[in-house]
Order: sequence, then C-alpha cells, then structure tokens
Amino acid sequence: ATSAKNVRFCCKTELGANALGDPACGRQDLVFVGQRFGPRPWSPAQVAELAVSAGTNVLFLVPLRLLAARGRVADACSCAGLVVASTAYHWCDVRGTTLLGMTGGNWHRLDNIFAFVSFAALVPLLMGDAGAPGGPTRDEVDFVRWATLFVGLFFQELNPWNVLCTIAPVVLAFLYYLWWWNNRAPKGHASRFRTRPFRLALVASCCAVVCFVKGLDEHNDPARFFHGLWHVANACSASLLLVALDPVERAPSD
Repeated sequence: ATSAKNVRFCCKTELGANALGDPACGRQDLVFVGQRFGPRPWSPAQVAELAVSAGTNVLFLVPLRLLAARGRVADACSCAGLVVASTAYHWCDVRGTTLLGMTGGNWHRLDNIFAFVSFAALVPLLMGDAGAPGGPTRDEVDFVRWATLFVGLFFQELNPWNVLCTIAPVVLAFLYYLWWWNNRAPKGHASRFRTRPFRLALVASCCAVVCFVKGLDEHNDPARFFHGLWHVANACSASLLLVALDPVERAPSD
C-alpha cells in the first residue's frame, strides 16, 4: 500500500500542485516513488513540447562529431550520454510515462549528471593539451574530471531538482581552473582565447545562460521554448569552443 508520505511526495508531479492540500511535497521525490499512472493522452501541446525540448538534442550531434574527430573519447561518451538521458527525460516528463523502467525523475537525474560532466570537460579544454609543454598534467585533468563527478553525484543525491545542486560541481570545476591559471598556467595562456570562434562561443554561452534562467519557470515557458533555445545555444557554444581551442591540423595537400 502507498504510504501517506509517498502520496504527498507524488502530489505535484502526478496529481497537480497542492491537489492533496500539502504544499511541502517536492517534484524531485518522483525519483523515489515512481510513476503510478499510465501515459497521458496525446495532445498538440505535447507534440510541440517534445519537438522543442527533446528534438533540439539532435544538435548535440555536431559537437559529438567534433569530439570524436579530435579523439576526445571520454568527452564524446559524456556528450552521447547527455543526448540519450535528456531525450529520455523529456519524453517521460511530457508523456507521464517510464522508459526502461525509469521515470522522468530518474532520467532527469542522469541528464543532470551527464550535463555537469560535459560542462566540466570544458576546463581541460581551456587548459590545453594534457602533457604538452605549458599544458596541464594528466593528473590535473583526471582531478577535474573525477572530482566533478564525485561532487556532482553527492549533490544529485541531495536534491536533483534544485538547480544549485546541478551547477555547484560546474562552478567548483571552473574555480579550480581560475586557480590553475593564476598559479600554474604558462605565460601567454590568454592568447589562446583571442580568436573569433572563441568570441562567438562566449556570445553563445551568454545566450545559453539567459535561456536557462528564463526556462526555469516552466509555467511561463510555453512548449519549453527557452529550454529548447538553451539546447541550441549550448550546442553552438560547445562546437565553437572545440574549433577555437582544439583545431584539427590539416594534412598538407600534394
């Protein structure tokens, strides 16, 4: 039998906000309680939201292709995981169903994990080639990757629906980068960033932040429009950063 506590946990996600008169219930608890009802009936609004929120994930295939071409296997895997988890999350969230036995809450947690791992992968990219003269050591790169993952997993267990728990590991990773730049970066490190693709990447990143903030209010984001733009801007930013900071050397023509 479902306990009163679990019913309260479900109320916002499955029964509507305050349907049981309990304003304290939290959406994140669907991760633990599960989905007790069948899929929602199809509607034009659902189709539109899926097209915007899940469909825009196809754009991440561009940075995925760039990562693979550069031999960045770990980053390519995290990007692929991000595409799968985000698409599955939006599918389950919009349809009110499960996929592989996991609810939208479960997939949302995986989406968050792959997201902060992918964002933290920018830190080694900003540092330069591991082991190269003036670049970070392999131990420093491993520290960023594993520390971000461990800290991020802790915060996802704490509360996967709290945005601060998702951005905390990313902020810590970039704080480490600032420390590395101040204490260990070679002279002239900033010259790597004086390129047009990097400036365009910064513009795309700023647009992504704006769309992310505006998309947090789902009730005022019809069809998750701003969330979809968040996907678009991030895919553009990641692609431009790879072009700017890890250009592929072309073989000389005959």
